[in-house]
Amino acid sequence: MHAIKSISWVVGLSVVVGGLIVTPVKAESSFSDITGTNIWNNTAPIFDGGSSLDPTLIDNVTRINRESEAAFNACNDAIAQAEQNSPTTRRFARQPSTEAAAVPAACRQLEALRTEADNLRAALQEAERSSSNAAFGTW
Repeated sequence: MHAIKSISWVVGLSVVVGGLIVTPVKAESSFSDITGTNIWNNTAPIFDGGSSLDPTLIDNVTRINRESEAAFNACNDAIAQAEQNSPTTRRFARQPSTEAAAVPAACRQLEALRTEADNLRAALQEAERSSSNAAFGTW
C-alpha cells in the first residue's frame, strides 16, 4: 500500500513539473519590444542625399540636345537635296558602280554628336548608380 502511495506521488509531481515547464515554452503572448528606436516595423527615414549633378554635365547635355536637333534637321535637308540632285536615268551595267555618294557634313556631325551623347549617357548612369547605391546611405 505504501508503494502505491509513493508511485502516485511521483506521477503527480511529474505531471505538475511537466505542466510548469511546458507553459513558458509555448510563449503565446509574444510582443515586440518597442521601447527603443531599433524595431522592425518602423519606416526608414528619408535623408536628402544632397548629391546634385555636376553643372558642367547638365550644360553638356543641354548643348548636345540643342546641337543634335539642329544637325538632324540639317542632315535630313542634305539627304533630301542629294535625292533631288541624283540622276533619274538608269545605268544598266554588269559591274556595280564605283561611285559612292558623299556623306553630307551635317550627317557626319550628327554621328559625332551621337557618340558624344552615348558618352554623356554613360556618365549620367554612373552618377545615378553612385548616388543610389545602398552602401552610401546612412540607414
